[in-house]
Amino acid sequence: MKVTIVGGGLTGLTVAYYLGHAKPDWQIQLYEQAPRFGGKIQTQRVDDFVVELGPDSYLSRKTEMTDLVTDLGLAETLVSNETGQAYVYDRGSMHPIPGGSIMGIPTEMMPFVKATLISWVGKLRAGLDYFKSPYSLDENGDVSIGHFFRYHLGQEMMDKLIEPLLAGIYGGDIYKISLLSTFPHFIQVEQKYGNMVKGMINAKMSHQKAGVSKGAQGAANVGDVPRAGKDTMTDAQFANKQAAQSISTQTSGAMKAAKGTASQSGMFRQLMGGLESVINAIVEQMPSNVTLTTEALVSNISYKDSVYRFDVNGQQVTTDMLVLSTPPATYKAWFTDDAGFDGVRNMEQSSCAIAIMAFDKSTFDGELKGSGLLITRKTDTPLTACTILNQKWPQTTPDDKIVLRVFIGKPGNDVVERYSDDELSEVALNEIQRIMNFEANPEWIKINRLIHCMPQYNVGHRAAITAVRDHVKEHYPNLYLIGTPFDGIGIPDGVKQAKELVQRLSR
Repeated sequence: MKVTIVGGGLTGLTVAYYLGHAKPDWQIQLYEQAPRFGGKIQTQRVDDFVVELGPDSYLSRKTEMTDLVTDLGLAETLVSNETGQAYVYDRGSMHPIPGGSIMGIPTEMMPFVKATLISWVGKLRAGLDYFKSPYSLDENGDVSIGHFFRYHLGQEMMDKLIEPLLAGIYGGDIYKISLLSTFPHFIQVEQKYGNMVKGMINAKMSHQKAGVSKGAQGAANVGDVPRAGKDTMTDAQFANKQAAQSISTQTSGAMKAAKGTASQSGMFRQLMGGLESVINAIVEQMPSNVTLTTEALVSNISYKDSVYRFDVNGQQVTTDMLVLSTPPATYKAWFTDDAGFDGVRNMEQSSCAIAIMAFDKSTFDGELKGSGLLITRKTDTPLTACTILNQKWPQTTPDDKIVLRVFIGKPGNDVVERYSDDELSEVALNEIQRIMNFEANPEWIKINRLIHCMPQYNVGHRAAITAVRDHVKEHYPNLYLIGTPFDGIGIPDGVKQAKELVQRLSR
């Protein structure tokens, strides 16, 4: 059996790695268009700094990535993040995220009453959700995140809490992003209990009665509701989201937002040498029946007589089985006359940039609160979030330095695509100085621009992707589609897709 994998990001590499071990008699070829493997995962060393230009971590609760790290012999290099209070910056003021909340949904009375972020009018409006009936979903059982939570919690809660948390994860317009494709558990909770506040309170109480401790509550099923997206916070905010992967997805502030306050142990994982050490280990340990090729442009894919034909840098290649682990844009060049692929190739994608800046601690004149902050979309700035890396991941930074990881890019704002790196550096520095109230200048700034790299799971996404896969199953035997356009944008999501595909092919 001759197998071809197109796409050398983490997902494609994971397929090659496990399939090569499972099927040692198969001939497996992986092609990557870029000059390096790893996709959005990119780690650099700058003097004594470990700098992640893409996702910086993954959610440990989703064990697929940790299992891969263990299989590669890197488990001893895993580290957890340091925790801290999360903040939201809203039009000139910094506020702690209310305690006792799950992705902004209040589940405890007093922390929410004392919260400075939401006005009394906004709090009363959110409380009225206790008497709300379920939202009327569309014919596919779907609704946008924005419309769903505005209906339940009101406009102010949407603007100041829900949108910074959830829109940042997926890097898009919260009034377009599908709740069914991103946080389906919220729909289930609402349908079971009638509304969100009542549902989250009851679900929380049921877990407490079941003996789930307060510290472990996030690992319970209800905790899974917000955490379904939190591993993509880094990915989503950088992308990506990221990551978002980091993938993924975004700041320590977003990371803590599920509960509103710091927890005793970090729920994200990183490696001492950075996430790219996983990519390097996969490449180095790839089975001998797998061939890896970079700078390989794949085009003109066709299927006839049970064989796939395509060109690699202009040379025709054939294969028995084809695995595509590529962004939606690639499908615009492939299967051009087949409308059955419209659901993936017409997906919107968002852009963002990351500005990473290092300061000398002795000359830094600002106050570093917690581990990071989110910025409301109505604040007049292209920035969406900031992580204080030396407090979130101290092993990446010398003791006498401060490192800020600033995320740039909002829906409808084209500065990421229009500005030069120097202009983005200037904007990021000036804006974060204003927001965090300091004047110190950095020793260095690194910019990573991620253009059209975050697939948007808009309303109808699940139905559209199901239609694409049904079409492929009927008309394209031995063609498999995986990656961020399909079943999750987080790092563990990609690994999970890869391992599930290998299991199917190994039966």
